[in-house]
This record gives sequence, C-alpha cells and structure tokens, in this order.
Amino acid sequence: MNLNLDLTETGFGMFFKPYQIISLDILWNSQETLSSRQVWEQANNQLTGTISRASIINFLNASVDNGLLDYVETTGKGGHRRLYSSKLSKSETSNYLSEKVKESLLTL
Repeated sequence: MNLNLDLTETGFGMFFKPYQIISLDILWNSQETLSSRQVWEQANNQLTGTISRASIINFLNASVDNGLLDYVETTGKGGHRRLYSSKLSKSETSNYLSEKVKESLLTL
C-alpha cells in the first residue's frame, strides 16, 4: 500500500485529497457498480472546482491496487472499461487504514 499520511489533517483527509474522499463517498453510497465517468461526473457536481477524469481514473485504479475498491471489467462501445464498487464500507475503510498505519509503525 502506497498512501501518503498528512498529519496536519484529520479523518480521511490524512490519506486522501478532497476529490478522492468525494469519489470514495460516491462509491460507498452506491448500490451498483459505477464507471469512472459516472464517478467523475458526480464528483465534479459536488466540487467547487473541477477535477480531470484522468485524476479520477488514476485514483480509482490505485484504490483497487490498495485493496479499497473492487471492479468488474465490461466491454462496450470503445472497448474495455472498469465498473467500480467499494470493497469496504466507510467504517471498514477507516479500520483498514488504521491497521495499515499501525503495521507500518511496528516495522520501525
């Protein structure tokens, strides 16, 4: 897991940028799998500025690699695409991140 820890922040802000927290929240609250476009559109509706779709895609893929999200791959117009879902609930994500920080500290 490759997450940066910002001790000047609290909660999920210690690990994620605001648009990333919004993206996770969208997936936590979704009853279905979502494409990167759907997450991107919903996130931009909630942000005061805009975030690039590439930033959303990179974050979603990194979150899959970090064990926070799942995906299924589908084919459609334009080729293959991923549909994302949360692997963990919000509270499970909090516990997971806490455990990862503890594990990292114990390896010192």
